[in-house]
Amino acid sequence: QSFGRRPLLILGPLIIAVGCVGAALTSDFTHLLVWRFVQGLGSGMYMTVSIAALADMGDSSSRARLIGRYQAALQFGATIGPAFGGFVAGRFGLAAPFWALLALSLATALLGVFSYRDRTAPVSTLSGAFGAKSGLFTLPFISISLVSCVSFFTRTACLFQLMPLIGHDDFKLDVGAIGIGVTISAGAILFILPFSTKLIERMGARWAVIASMFASAVGVALLVAGSHPFWFWASMAVYGLAGGFNGPAVGAYTMECLRRSQYGAGMGMQRTISDVGYVIGPVAVGLAADKTPFGHTAGVWLTVALIVVSTSLFMISSAVSQSRRA
Repeated sequence: QSFGRRPLLILGPLIIAVGCVGAALTSDFTHLLVWRFVQGLGSGMYMTVSIAALADMGDSSSRARLIGRYQAALQFGATIGPAFGGFVAGRFGLAAPFWALLALSLATALLGVFSYRDRTAPVSTLSGAFGAKSGLFTLPFISISLVSCVSFFTRTACLFQLMPLIGHDDFKLDVGAIGIGVTISAGAILFILPFSTKLIERMGARWAVIASMFASAVGVALLVAGSHPFWFWASMAVYGLAGGFNGPAVGAYTMECLRRSQYGAGMGMQRTISDVGYVIGPVAVGLAADKTPFGHTAGVWLTVALIVVSTSLFMISSAVSQSRRA
């Protein structure tokens, strides 16, 4: 609020760029972790401010559509990122993904310089649907942040870890076939993107969150539905469709929970909560696989259980909030 959105939209990518240069040039693992931490600082800054800037651009009739497209694009980028990074590293060396990210970061900073200007609008036109009861410590915001945390958990635990391992160990797929699976997931996100915001507007953000989360659970569960590779491909497709729908739905509902003055703080808090899931996801499913006799299957069912529990809690808490507003 003190500096406006634009300076941070420029500074965030520049910090990422500095981290990219350091990571690309270092040969020491400890130094690599430091530079990755720097990249994380810039990414966290940009992610928080960018969605708040999008919310500023819209009004109550268009904000969900803008944020929905942003969230879907974010899901798509997170899905294709590992495949792109692996391809670039395989052809040009392990430092190449950092140089590619450097170029993208500088281009993003230039967009902030030339294409964005801070804009203001009356608070009344930018307040969330929850009105005076909007806030960071309300039941709706806490419950949707928990859903976002589990969504991030699922992405790193399943898409980045379990799905490739299960594809290799259980379905006997080679690296190229697993890469195709990731591409299928990304393609599903791209396919659903033009329809997701329209579906959210028709269903309402609350029901869109619920439907997309349960669809994600189905997608993950399909990994252990059978031994034929069909189930791997089906899992990737269903998970991708659900993810492309889930990101916009969570973003739209979150904006309904916050007042304009809370967009920056709210998205920063939700991002922090979500990143907890992002970080602990691989560790949790790895421990489940190592410490139980069920192997990768234990990680799958742990993830499904978390999705079902968090979505059920969201259903109850959001229904209570709606009844109170009524």
